[in-house]
Amino acid sequence: MRTHWFFDFDGTLCDTEADIKAAWRAALRNLGRECPQFDRVYRTGPTLEQVAYMLFEDATPALVDAIKEQFRTCYDGSDFPSTRPYKWVPAWLADLKRQGCRIYIATNKRWNPTRILVKKLGWDVLFDGCYSFDSFLDPDVAAAHPGAPRRALTKAELLSEAMRIRGIDRADAVMVGDTKGDVSSGAAAGMHTIGCTWGYGAREELEGADEIYEAARFA
Repeated sequence: MRTHWFFDFDGTLCDTEADIKAAWRAALRNLGRECPQFDRVYRTGPTLEQVAYMLFEDATPALVDAIKEQFRTCYDGSDFPSTRPYKWVPAWLADLKRQGCRIYIATNKRWNPTRILVKKLGWDVLFDGCYSFDSFLDPDVAAAHPGAPRRALTKAELLSEAMRIRGIDRADAVMVGDTKGDVSSGAAAGMHTIGCTWGYGAREELEGADEIYEAARFA
C-alpha cells in the first residue's frame, strides 16, 4: 500500500457545489449581469476563469476579472453553510491514518477559502499538509517554503512541488480526485491515480485512472 495520499477537495472530500453556486449568483447579481443559462451551463470543477467563459460568450478579460473579484468577496465572506464532507470520507481518512499513511490536500481551490474550510472542519490537525494552486503566493506559506515557486501552479506542478518539499518518492504517492484534470495531473506527476465517481466530473473522464472508486465501496 502506498504511503502518501493526496486528495482533491471539491467533489472528492467535500460536496461544496451549493455554496459555490450561491457565491456565483451573488457575484453576478452584484455586477448586474443576468445569466439565464446558468443552471444549464455552470459546472463545478473548472477554474473560475473557465466557468466565466463558459457562461458568457461575450466575456472579456475585464468582465472575468470583475467576476473573480466579486466571487472572492461573496464566497470567502460566507460561512459555507452547505459544505459537508461526503459521509464516508471521515472514516476513510481515519482508516488511512490508522494504517500509517500520510494524507494531504492538493486543490485548484484558492488558498484563502481552502484554509478557512480546513480549519472549520477540524482537518488542520488531521491532514499532514494542504496545498492550493496559489498557496505559495501567500507570504506566510512562502516564508515557510523558501525554495517554492512564487506563482500560481498547475495541479501537476503543485503535486510535484508538494512531493519535493516533503521528500516523497512519487512511486509511493497517490492522487485521488473526481475530474479528468485530477487524474491527468496525478499521472503527469508520476503518481498512482484514483478517480472518484461521486464528484463533479463525468465517469468517462476518469477512465484513464489506475483505479476508479465508487461510493458503494464504502457502504
